[in-house]
Amino acid sequence: MQRCLPIPISLCLFLATASLFAKNTEFSESRSLPPLKLLAADLDTILHKAHAFIATANGSAEDESAHEAVTLGVRGREITIPHFSLASSVAFPKELFKFSYSYSRPSKPVSSIIIDLGDDSRRVSVTGEAEDQVRATSDQIEKDLLPFSTTIGGTLFRRVAGLSLTVVFLASLGIGGAWWLLTRTYNGLTMLICSAVGLLLVLLLPWPRYLPGFALYQSYSHFLLIRYLPEIFSLILVVAVVGIPVSYFLPRSPTKN
Repeated sequence: MQRCLPIPISLCLFLATASLFAKNTEFSESRSLPPLKLLAADLDTILHKAHAFIATANGSAEDESAHEAVTLGVRGREITIPHFSLASSVAFPKELFKFSYSYSRPSKPVSSIIIDLGDDSRRVSVTGEAEDQVRATSDQIEKDLLPFSTTIGGTLFRRVAGLSLTVVFLASLGIGGAWWLLTRTYNGLTMLICSAVGLLLVLLLPWPRYLPGFALYQSYSHFLLIRYLPEIFSLILVVAVVGIPVSYFLPRSPTKN
């Protein structure tokens, strides 16, 4: 009879260990986001929704055991606020290019949330003990942010596009300049002008501000020209690129001396 005792004891220990392991298992979801541009008020709405999801998932109101922080990137420096703070309530310049929000409350269905938005990358990470709640929270935050996404922007895009365009404009500048000096025709002069204008736009304009990976604004400018200045310069750049091959088909009459 005594020899049979270790079997149920071992079984109980195994079940207790398995139960404890299952209880402490955490699930993680991480989402990468495209370039984003939005107002501080819009980000406030998204953060409020995230809070509502956390309260629903964890089944209780937030208390002092939850640790939250907001980090702002201001003029090359990072300022951390060690508590939850709405974006519109923080005094910052007209625009920001980095914003980070973190939430931590261990041993909960949703125990951690990180919303990290910057020029290099944009990601949402959610961790918790309830897989369905973790996935639902990730989906909701991603869904709320995607309407503010833009087609182009970010460090990688600017580097690749800037290097490619610089090579194209330099090569075209050399070819167009030589062509015009030899032939003195309008199409050679047009290629030269398009190349020079395009190269100046690439090298001199503040593209990190015009094509950011992330931008947070206090408010949009009331002047349409200023508000759409990035789009205007981008259009001029496209016209300069297209003008280079188009100039080849222009009339080859000589320019006036």
